[in-house]
Amino acid sequence: MQERRQHIRMETPVLVQFPHPETMKTERSFTQDVSATGIRFPTAVRLRVGQEMPLALQLPFLDATMHATARVLWVREISRHGAPQYEIGAQFRWIEDPDRQQLVDHLSGLLRRRV
Repeated sequence: MQERRQHIRMETPVLVQFPHPETMKTERSFTQDVSATGIRFPTAVRLRVGQEMPLALQLPFLDATMHATARVLWVREISRHGAPQYEIGAQFRWIEDPDRQQLVDHLSGLLRRRV
């Protein structure tokens, strides 16, 4: 199977916060992987494919919060026993250029350390 992604995804724990679509309560998770154009993260909240949501992202060891809007591309149930858990794949639809550059710089730094 050929890789179709244009941007490398890196396994790095970025804090993701988003409003629960029904209660608007802030939900929190950590990414499983992230790229300049999207993220994958686990959550107990079942989101819908196509749903757009605001995100607050915080890179490791940085105090600054980045803001983005993302669209859910896929949802996969990852638990079979107990409370449901889902894995979400989302694409950034909007992110400020300085925030995107900070994210790209962070990912580039991780890549340089791994090579």
